[in-house]
Amino acid sequence: MTKAKTATRLDEAVAAPSPTVDVRPKLFLLLGRGSRGKTLLARWMIDRAANAGRPVIPADGDRTNQTLVRFFPGAVSPPSADDADVRGWVAGLVEGLLTGGHDTLLDLGGGDLILKGVARDMDLLPWLMGLGVEVVVVHLLGPSIDDATYLQSVEEGGLLASPATILVLNEGVVPVGRSAHAAFSETIQTQPVFGATVARGARLVAMPRLEPAPDLEGTGLTFLSAAQGHAPAEGRPLGPWKAQQVAIWLRRMEANFASVLEWLP
Repeated sequence: MTKAKTATRLDEAVAAPSPTVDVRPKLFLLLGRGSRGKTLLARWMIDRAANAGRPVIPADGDRTNQTLVRFFPGAVSPPSADDADVRGWVAGLVEGLLTGGHDTLLDLGGGDLILKGVARDMDLLPWLMGLGVEVVVVHLLGPSIDDATYLQSVEEGGLLASPATILVLNEGVVPVGRSAHAAFSETIQTQPVFGATVARGARLVAMPRLEPAPDLEGTGLTFLSAAQGHAPAEGRPLGPWKAQQVAIWLRRMEANFASVLEWLP
């Protein structure tokens, strides 16, 4: 994929200065069922960090639909979809994190059980935290009881119950015509595991809907480049209307994620 032109400044689409960078390496784990917006959020997190001069290694472990590798030439992925290869690849990521100190964002496929198995077999969370690695667990949630079931599966027994846990309510998966507040408050937010996770210190944020998201697929544009009206290496720019929609989305993302800025890359 041809690299798109990268914007050189944040401009007004992204708000002010990041907090002081933590020198410890971080491991970002994006979890959730399929089609819950993990890739969209991963792209925003990685783009945002890159714009501020904080490189992050994108690790795309989705065994059926690898998308991060399409957006980021430096992304890494397992050699095959075989369980043993994926486990070995995750082990390599962790060892690289420990020896090289590079922040890494890991996105596995929706519902993939590999990470849960590794977390259980290796005591992954307490082990890494004991070595000074901050593990940031990000759950992408939709308005469904099934999302609470998935959350329960990784929270039980403290398996991946990191002190740095973010619960992201993705408004983009709420059916058109229904309010996000009603959709979430009547489903996942009624479940005991949701309340318990918040009570233990997880922080709750909402990810706004990005209307032109489908138009950005395959362009190679970063969100900031799209918001500034840049054209992709091949093809036409989004046009001023959609560029403004992306700019507004970026500002809303900064505002909505303000409570977890110190946990972001």
